[in-house]
Amino acid sequence: MSDRFMQAVYRRPVVSVLLAGVLGVVLGGPARSAPEKVTMAAHRAVYDMKLLRSQNGGPDDAKGRIVIEFAGSACEGYTQTIRQVFEIGSAEGETERIDFRSTTFEAGDANRFNFMRDNRKALEKPEKTEGFVEKRNKNTLLTVSKPKRKTSDLPESTLFPTEHMIALVKAAQAGQNRFAAPLFDGTDDENRVFDTVAVIGSAKTETETNPAKVLSGMPRWPMSLSFFEREKGDGLPAQTMRFQVYANGVISTMVIDFGEFVLGGEMTSLVMLKPSKCDK
Repeated sequence: MSDRFMQAVYRRPVVSVLLAGVLGVVLGGPARSAPEKVTMAAHRAVYDMKLLRSQNGGPDDAKGRIVIEFAGSACEGYTQTIRQVFEIGSAEGETERIDFRSTTFEAGDANRFNFMRDNRKALEKPEKTEGFVEKRNKNTLLTVSKPKRKTSDLPESTLFPTEHMIALVKAAQAGQNRFAAPLFDGTDDENRVFDTVAVIGSAKTETETNPAKVLSGMPRWPMSLSFFEREKGDGLPAQTMRFQVYANGVISTMVIDFGEFVLGGEMTSLVMLKPSKCDK
């Protein structure tokens, strides 16, 4: 159970610089309006997570915290650090601590993506992975430098996390209700590309009661984002995330469904960081 948890837990909640439909596939009715420019906000957000449901061998208890720090711009590139710390309890009364950390850099033109992840479980030796992806002409090449060097080709239309988030927001602004695209975010142990399908709800503007109230008046959209392992081809998502995302890329609430168990999280802290010089 813990290994599955490590491989599956939150993908970016966050979360993209090309128009929806250029690199991805936009599904649904015609756009109601032209998408506006999307400027991703530099911010640090904290989410307290807890177990909502468990079945078929899922954990007996789970609680933890996710901290996301995002900064950058289209001209400087985007940096993102994510730390996830969880305590997982079994029916036998055993508790295991899992600590997942990742750092990424994504070029503003989405032609390069660097990633580093560090998985720690209890007192075991950390599992560290580093690598990068480059888009050259029609080729998208993944190079893993640690723990063992290897290269592989990714699908030409693969998006990176910030590129994907911007595409989602633009699709929402344009009134689309679905968006599909392959995504590589550097968090999966097998360095896989996931096929993703997002279902986008209607815009909301009312003030939330959590720390996101500092974004009062900014539109946000409820979304459900499913991740599919293309190797399986069974039509069943490996993971589904439901969240509310603001027009500047900030996510306020999230629910992560792994099938055997479901985690829910509320934003408990939001700090808006100094914007990029390009955004002033």
